[in-house]
Amino acid sequence: MRSVLWALALAILLSPFFFVLYRLEVFSTLPRDDYAPYLLWLNGDASGGIPDSPYAYRLLSVALAWPFLHLLPAIPLSNIPGDLPSGFLRATAALSALSYLGTLGTALLTVRLAQREAGLDLPASLLAGALAWLLCWQTQITAIDPVALMAITGGLCLLRRPLWFSALMLLSIGLNEKIALTLAIWLALRCLASTEDRRMLWRPALAACLAVLGYGLLVLLLRRGGNEYQMQPASFPITIAENLRAYLSTRGLLLNVLPTAMLAVIGWLGYRPRPGLFARIDMLVIPAMMAVALVLTHLFQAGRLVMHAAPIFVVPAVLALTHRPVRAA
Repeated sequence: MRSVLWALALAILLSPFFFVLYRLEVFSTLPRDDYAPYLLWLNGDASGGIPDSPYAYRLLSVALAWPFLHLLPAIPLSNIPGDLPSGFLRATAALSALSYLGTLGTALLTVRLAQREAGLDLPASLLAGALAWLLCWQTQITAIDPVALMAITGGLCLLRRPLWFSALMLLSIGLNEKIALTLAIWLALRCLASTEDRRMLWRPALAACLAVLGYGLLVLLLRRGGNEYQMQPASFPITIAENLRAYLSTRGLLLNVLPTAMLAVIGWLGYRPRPGLFARIDMLVIPAMMAVALVLTHLFQAGRLVMHAAPIFVVPAVLALTHRPVRAA
């Protein structure tokens, strides 16, 4: 009960950021994936529709916003264009609430992870939570990326509970493919590099890899149109070449290179004083995610894709910065 009260207090304290997100989405200030029509379709609204691949497969993430569609009152904003339908505004507010709570959930789960797995005291754990919250803003925060980050952080908290972790991986197939993908890459690296890790982590590693396979089967079975280049290996060299050119542009440096470099620095901090919670092999998650981005995303998506690995690095970095000893796993 105490944790719930603290979470409620934090949600109220940071509530202005909900309105920031809502304004960013309503006025389309940032490039984003618009899930409002999908949410309206789930609600039976004739103005809604099912998006193309891969967005259509993220059904559960959008469904999580459905309660807010009915619970939130109308939120009037200054200077809203008069031609925006009320349904779009309601759906956008609901999705903004989901993203906002996703950032808070990521922060709170990071605090829990820091205390239970790293033995950090409350001030250091809060610092880890604050860093995780800030890094959420390096993703596509006006869409559903915060939900994925929250699920990845939750997966880290559930590593010692294989059944619960497996249930999360099963749900991740319909939440966001980046959840299982990120954790599968990390856990596979751990199991390949260490016999001890393999003995401890083979069950969650298997669950995450099976979830990635399950998502692939879902894509093959449904064959939803859109982003066909992701399904055509012959086009991969062209995609890689276009991405590399984009990364060297000013926009590419800001959206792809800078977030990746930022996460690399945070990861580098994590193992310098003492390995334990963090292993050096984990640094390979970053280039692995970059490789995935080169092939399966286009132009300016690499930075936010790589940033989905942030939950792996935040607690070790704070552990290093505060010079706390690592509690034996």
